[in-house]
Amino acid sequence: MSAVTTQPEVRPARGAGLRHAYDLALAGATGAVFGLYLYTELVQSDSVWVRDAWAGAVIGGVIGFFLNAAGPLRDGAWLKLARVSSWGAAAGALGGAAGLILGEVVIGWLQGGTLGRAASWAVLGLGIGASQGIAYRSKQRLVYGLLGGGLGGLVGGYLFESLRQRMGERYTLSQGLGIVILGAGLGLFLALVEEVLKRAWVQVVRGRQEGRTYLLSRAHCSMGLDERAEVGLFGDPQVARRHAEIEATREGYVLRNFAPAGRTRVNGTIVSETQRLNDGDRIELGQTVLVFRQR
Repeated sequence: MSAVTTQPEVRPARGAGLRHAYDLALAGATGAVFGLYLYTELVQSDSVWVRDAWAGAVIGGVIGFFLNAAGPLRDGAWLKLARVSSWGAAAGALGGAAGLILGEVVIGWLQGGTLGRAASWAVLGLGIGASQGIAYRSKQRLVYGLLGGGLGGLVGGYLFESLRQRMGERYTLSQGLGIVILGAGLGLFLALVEEVLKRAWVQVVRGRQEGRTYLLSRAHCSMGLDERAEVGLFGDPQVARRHAEIEATREGYVLRNFAPAGRTRVNGTIVSETQRLNDGDRIELGQTVLVFRQR
Protein backbone atom coordinates (compact mmCIF):
# COMPACT_ATOMS: atom_id res chain seq x y z
CA MET A 1 0.00 0.00 0.00
CA SER A 2 1.06 3.59 -0.56
CA ALA A 3 1.97 5.68 2.44
CA VAL A 4 1.58 9.41 2.66
CA THR A 5 4.01 11.46 4.69
CA THR A 6 4.12 15.16 5.36
CA GLN A 7 7.07 16.74 3.61
CA PRO A 8 8.48 20.25 3.99
CA GLU A 9 7.86 22.42 0.99
CA VAL A 10 10.85 22.70 -1.33
CA ARG A 11 10.70 25.52 -3.83
CA PRO A 12 12.47 25.38 -7.21
CA ALA A 13 15.72 27.33 -7.30
CA ARG A 14 15.49 30.57 -9.22
CA GLY A 15 17.87 31.67 -11.93
CA ALA A 16 18.39 28.19 -13.41
CA GLY A 17 17.62 29.49 -16.91
CA LEU A 18 20.14 32.32 -16.54
CA ARG A 19 22.80 29.91 -15.26
CA HIS A 20 22.16 27.62 -18.24
CA ALA A 21 22.40 30.54 -20.69
CA TYR A 22 25.63 31.74 -19.06
CA ASP A 23 27.17 28.26 -19.15
CA LEU A 24 26.37 27.73 -22.84
CA ALA A 25 27.46 31.24 -23.86
CA LEU A 26 30.78 30.75 -22.06
CA ALA A 27 31.20 27.28 -23.56
CA GLY A 28 30.48 28.58 -27.06
CA ALA A 29 32.90 31.51 -26.71
CA THR A 30 35.64 29.26 -25.33
CA GLY A 31 35.12 26.78 -28.15
CA ALA A 32 35.32 29.60 -30.70
CA VAL A 33 38.66 30.81 -29.30
CA PHE A 34 40.19 27.33 -29.37
CA GLY A 35 38.72 26.60 -32.79
CA LEU A 36 40.06 29.81 -34.32
CA TYR A 37 43.50 29.15 -32.83
CA LEU A 38 43.62 25.61 -34.23
CA TYR A 39 42.47 26.79 -37.62
CA THR A 40 45.08 29.53 -37.92
CA GLU A 41 47.86 27.20 -36.72
CA LEU A 42 46.98 24.08 -38.69
CA VAL A 43 45.24 25.06 -41.92
CA GLN A 44 47.32 26.27 -44.86
CA SER A 45 45.78 26.29 -48.33
CA ASP A 46 45.65 28.56 -51.37
CA SER A 47 42.13 27.44 -52.21
CA VAL A 48 39.38 29.61 -50.73
CA TRP A 49 36.93 26.69 -50.74
CA VAL A 50 39.37 24.38 -48.98
CA ARG A 51 40.10 27.04 -46.35
CA ASP A 52 36.39 27.63 -45.82
CA ALA A 53 35.69 23.92 -45.46
CA TRP A 54 38.49 23.47 -42.93
CA ALA A 55 37.56 26.66 -41.08
CA GLY A 56 33.96 25.51 -40.72
CA ALA A 57 35.01 21.98 -39.73
CA VAL A 58 37.59 23.02 -37.13
CA ILE A 59 35.71 25.94 -35.58
CA GLY A 60 32.33 24.17 -35.78
CA GLY A 61 33.75 20.95 -34.35
CA VAL A 62 35.39 22.63 -31.38
CA ILE A 63 32.32 24.79 -30.63
CA GLY A 64 30.13 21.67 -30.90
CA PHE A 65 32.45 19.86 -28.48
CA PHE A 66 32.33 22.61 -25.85
CA LEU A 67 28.58 23.24 -26.13
CA ASN A 68 27.74 19.58 -25.62
CA ALA A 69 30.34 19.12 -22.87
CA ALA A 70 28.99 21.94 -20.67
CA GLY A 71 26.16 20.00 -18.98
CA PRO A 72 28.02 16.70 -18.30
CA LEU A 73 31.05 18.66 -17.08
CA ARG A 74 28.91 20.50 -14.54
CA ASP A 75 27.46 17.17 -13.36
CA GLY A 76 30.81 15.39 -13.23
CA ALA A 77 29.46 12.73 -15.63
CA TRP A 78 32.69 11.86 -17.41
CA LEU A 79 31.45 8.96 -19.54
CA LYS A 80 28.49 11.00 -20.72
CA LEU A 81 30.81 13.93 -21.40
CA ALA A 82 33.01 11.76 -23.61
CA ARG A 83 30.02 10.37 -25.51
CA VAL A 84 27.97 13.50 -26.18
CA SER A 85 30.95 15.81 -26.74
CA SER A 86 32.44 13.38 -29.27
CA TRP A 87 29.18 13.22 -31.18
CA GLY A 88 28.81 16.98 -30.83
CA ALA A 89 32.31 17.58 -32.21
CA ALA A 90 31.76 15.30 -35.20
CA ALA A 91 28.33 16.77 -35.97
CA GLY A 92 29.60 20.32 -35.42
CA ALA A 93 32.53 19.71 -37.78
CA LEU A 94 30.31 18.37 -40.58
CA GLY A 95 27.67 21.04 -40.03
CA GLY A 96 30.27 23.78 -39.75
CA ALA A 97 32.04 22.78 -42.98
CA ALA A 98 28.80 22.53 -44.95
CA GLY A 99 27.41 25.66 -43.28
CA LEU A 100 30.41 27.87 -44.03
CA ILE A 101 30.61 26.75 -47.67
CA LEU A 102 26.88 27.35 -48.15
CA GLY A 103 27.26 30.60 -46.24
CA GLU A 104 29.85 31.82 -48.73
CA VAL A 105 27.40 31.06 -51.53
CA VAL A 106 24.74 33.08 -49.70
CA ILE A 107 27.02 36.06 -49.07
CA GLY A 108 28.02 36.03 -52.74
CA TRP A 109 24.39 35.93 -53.82
CA LEU A 110 23.57 38.88 -51.53
CA GLN A 111 26.72 40.69 -52.72
CA GLY A 112 28.28 40.94 -49.30
CA GLY A 113 27.50 43.65 -46.80
CA THR A 114 26.18 43.37 -43.28
CA LEU A 115 23.03 41.54 -44.36
CA GLY A 116 24.99 39.08 -46.47
CA ARG A 117 27.43 38.31 -43.65
CA ALA A 118 24.62 37.88 -41.13
CA ALA A 119 22.76 35.50 -43.48
CA SER A 120 25.90 33.47 -44.25
CA TRP A 121 26.79 33.05 -40.58
CA ALA A 122 23.18 32.10 -39.86
CA VAL A 123 23.68 29.18 -42.25
CA LEU A 124 26.92 28.32 -40.41
CA GLY A 125 25.06 28.51 -37.08
CA LEU A 126 22.40 26.11 -38.37
CA GLY A 127 25.08 23.54 -39.12
CA ILE A 128 26.74 23.85 -35.71
CA GLY A 129 23.43 24.06 -33.81
CA ALA A 130 22.30 20.76 -35.31
CA SER A 131 25.02 19.05 -33.27
CA GLN A 132 22.81 19.37 -30.17
CA GLY A 133 20.13 17.11 -31.57
CA ILE A 134 22.60 14.62 -33.04
CA ALA A 135 24.66 14.34 -29.85
CA TYR A 136 21.59 13.64 -27.70
CA ARG A 137 19.66 11.75 -30.42
CA SER A 138 16.68 14.00 -29.83
CA LYS A 139 14.39 15.55 -32.46
CA GLN A 140 13.33 18.20 -29.97
CA ARG A 141 16.93 19.21 -29.28
CA LEU A 142 17.58 19.21 -33.04
CA VAL A 143 14.80 21.76 -33.56
CA TYR A 144 16.07 23.88 -30.67
CA GLY A 145 19.62 23.62 -31.99
CA LEU A 146 18.67 24.71 -35.48
CA LEU A 147 16.65 27.68 -34.19
CA GLY A 148 19.26 28.73 -31.62
CA GLY A 149 22.16 28.17 -34.00
CA GLY A 150 20.53 30.14 -36.78
CA LEU A 151 19.72 33.08 -34.50
CA GLY A 152 23.15 33.00 -32.88
CA GLY A 153 24.86 32.94 -36.27
CA LEU A 154 22.67 35.77 -37.55
CA VAL A 155 23.56 38.02 -34.61
CA GLY A 156 27.22 37.00 -34.68
CA GLY A 157 27.52 37.67 -38.40
CA TYR A 158 25.87 41.07 -38.09
CA LEU A 159 28.15 42.13 -35.25
CA PHE A 160 31.22 40.74 -37.03
CA GLU A 161 30.58 42.72 -40.20
CA SER A 162 29.78 45.85 -38.19
CA LEU A 163 33.08 45.51 -36.30
CA ARG A 164 35.02 44.86 -39.49
CA GLN A 165 33.64 47.98 -41.15
CA ARG A 166 34.39 50.16 -38.12
CA MET A 167 37.92 48.76 -37.66
CA GLY A 168 38.86 49.28 -41.28
CA GLU A 169 41.95 47.23 -42.11
CA ARG A 170 42.16 45.53 -38.72
CA TYR A 171 40.58 42.41 -40.16
CA THR A 172 42.33 39.89 -37.90
CA LEU A 173 41.08 41.57 -34.71
CA SER A 174 37.55 41.97 -36.02
CA GLN A 175 37.58 38.36 -37.21
CA GLY A 176 38.68 37.12 -33.79
CA LEU A 177 36.05 39.16 -31.98
CA GLY A 178 33.43 38.09 -34.48
CA ILE A 179 34.18 34.39 -34.05
CA VAL A 180 33.98 34.77 -30.25
CA ILE A 181 30.66 36.57 -30.61
CA LEU A 182 29.48 33.78 -32.91
CA GLY A 183 30.36 31.10 -30.35
CA ALA A 184 28.84 33.01 -27.43
CA GLY A 185 25.75 33.86 -29.49
CA LEU A 186 25.25 30.24 -30.46
CA GLY A 187 25.38 29.14 -26.83
CA LEU A 188 23.19 31.99 -25.62
CA PHE A 189 20.47 31.54 -28.22
CA LEU A 190 20.50 27.75 -27.86
CA ALA A 191 19.73 28.24 -24.16
CA LEU A 192 17.13 30.97 -24.79
CA VAL A 193 15.29 28.96 -27.45
CA GLU A 194 15.22 25.94 -25.14
CA GLU A 195 13.94 28.09 -22.26
CA VAL A 196 11.13 29.56 -24.36
CA LEU A 197 10.04 26.40 -26.20
CA LYS A 198 10.66 23.57 -23.73
CA ARG A 199 7.56 21.55 -22.92
CA ALA A 200 8.63 19.42 -19.95
CA TRP A 201 11.61 19.36 -17.63
CA VAL A 202 12.72 18.52 -14.09
CA GLN A 203 14.76 20.67 -11.73
CA VAL A 204 16.85 19.38 -8.86
CA VAL A 205 15.89 21.29 -5.73
CA ARG A 206 17.77 19.14 -3.21
CA GLY A 207 20.87 17.08 -3.90
CA ARG A 208 24.36 17.40 -5.31
CA GLN A 209 23.10 18.96 -8.54
CA GLU A 210 20.81 21.44 -6.80
CA GLY A 211 19.56 24.04 -9.27
CA ARG A 212 20.32 21.89 -12.31
CA THR A 213 17.54 21.64 -14.90
CA TYR A 214 17.13 18.65 -17.21
CA LEU A 215 15.12 18.90 -20.40
CA LEU A 216 12.81 15.93 -21.01
CA SER A 217 13.42 15.85 -24.75
CA ARG A 218 12.91 12.15 -25.48
CA ALA A 219 9.95 9.79 -25.19
CA HIS A 220 11.74 7.87 -22.42
CA CYS A 221 14.08 9.81 -20.11
CA SER A 222 15.91 7.62 -17.62
CA MET A 223 16.84 8.86 -14.14
CA GLY A 224 19.52 7.50 -11.86
CA LEU A 225 23.18 6.98 -11.14
CA ASP A 226 23.98 5.73 -14.65
CA GLU A 227 25.99 8.38 -16.48
CA ARG A 228 24.17 7.48 -19.68
CA ALA A 229 20.86 8.55 -18.12
CA GLU A 230 19.15 11.65 -19.45
CA VAL A 231 18.76 12.77 -15.82
CA GLY A 232 21.97 11.66 -14.12
CA LEU A 233 21.78 11.99 -10.32
CA PHE A 234 24.99 11.55 -8.36
CA GLY A 235 26.16 11.76 -4.76
CA ASP A 236 23.13 10.01 -3.24
CA PRO A 237 23.73 6.42 -2.04
CA GLN A 238 19.98 5.74 -2.13
CA VAL A 239 19.69 6.48 -5.85
CA ALA A 240 19.91 3.32 -7.96
CA ARG A 241 21.79 3.06 -11.23
CA ARG A 242 18.51 2.78 -13.13
CA HIS A 243 16.18 4.29 -10.60
CA ALA A 244 13.21 5.48 -12.66
CA GLU A 245 12.19 7.00 -15.97
CA ILE A 246 9.74 9.60 -17.17
CA GLU A 247 7.76 8.56 -20.23
CA ALA A 248 5.87 10.92 -22.51
CA THR A 249 2.52 9.36 -23.44
CA ARG A 250 -0.52 10.65 -25.31
CA GLU A 251 -2.27 11.16 -21.97
CA GLY A 252 0.67 13.02 -20.41
CA TYR A 253 3.87 12.23 -18.55
CA VAL A 254 4.24 9.12 -16.39
CA LEU A 255 6.92 8.23 -13.84
CA ARG A 256 7.98 4.55 -13.87
CA ASN A 257 9.83 3.25 -10.86
CA PHE A 258 12.56 0.58 -11.11
CA ALA A 259 14.13 1.01 -7.67
CA PRO A 260 13.38 -1.04 -4.53
CA ALA A 261 10.13 -0.18 -2.75
CA GLY A 262 10.16 2.98 -0.67
CA ARG A 263 12.95 4.81 -2.51
CA THR A 264 10.68 6.67 -4.95
CA ARG A 265 7.92 9.08 -3.93
CA VAL A 266 5.73 11.64 -5.67
CA ASN A 267 4.33 14.32 -3.38
CA GLY A 268 5.20 12.13 -0.41
CA THR A 269 3.39 9.05 -1.74
CA ILE A 270 5.44 5.91 -2.36
CA VAL A 271 5.49 4.86 -6.02
CA SER A 272 5.78 1.12 -6.53
CA GLU A 273 5.23 0.98 -10.30
CA THR A 274 3.85 4.01 -12.15
CA GLN A 275 2.52 7.46 -11.27
CA ARG A 276 0.94 10.10 -13.50
CA LEU A 277 2.78 13.43 -13.23
CA ASN A 278 1.31 16.91 -13.10
CA ASP A 279 3.00 20.28 -13.28
CA GLY A 280 4.65 21.12 -9.95
CA ASP A 281 4.82 17.54 -8.64
CA ARG A 282 7.63 16.86 -6.20
CA ILE A 283 9.65 13.73 -7.08
CA GLU A 284 11.88 12.11 -4.46
CA LEU A 285 14.50 9.60 -5.60
CA GLY A 286 16.28 8.52 -2.42
CA GLN A 287 17.33 11.76 -0.72
CA THR A 288 17.35 13.71 -3.99
CA VAL A 289 14.33 15.94 -4.66
CA LEU A 290 13.22 17.20 -8.06
CA VAL A 291 10.25 19.21 -9.27
CA PHE A 292 8.47 18.22 -12.48
CA ARG A 293 7.42 21.10 -14.70
CA GLN A 294 5.22 21.02 -17.79
CA ARG A 295 3.71 23.59 -20.13
